[in-house]
Amino acid sequence: MLAIAVLILLEAVSLQAIQVNTTEPCFLNFSAGADMWRQCGMGEDYIATSLLGWEWITGGYFTMVIVGLFSLISYIKYHKAVYPLMILVMFLPVSFFLFPVELMVFIGLFTTALIASLLYFVFNKQTKEFG
Repeated sequence: MLAIAVLILLEAVSLQAIQVNTTEPCFLNFSAGADMWRQCGMGEDYIATSLLGWEWITGGYFTMVIVGLFSLISYIKYHKAVYPLMILVMFLPVSFFLFPVELMVFIGLFTTALIASLLYFVFNKQTKEFG
């Protein structure tokens, strides 16, 4: 046990300093002046430029957030699980092509949550005798 505590409390020592440049989106570069719009690609792709802020806020997962909102809104409105599943199946190839690892982690987490909630429902709700 003492060896584990010693390993945890040891400090990391590096012989080389690695410089990591700070990255900021083009729309937060306040020193660019009038060239800011050109650097963001405003003259080439207006849709991508208009989504730059949302992509920055969501960490690049804007499409996954939108698909999740579409499925959540359709479930809240219609109270049927078929509609969100259809939306998710339609966007599955696009999401897997753009974010393969993140989508698999997302699917694994939600599958685990679904199985856990089903087991809770079966053991706590279905085993009670009412009447």
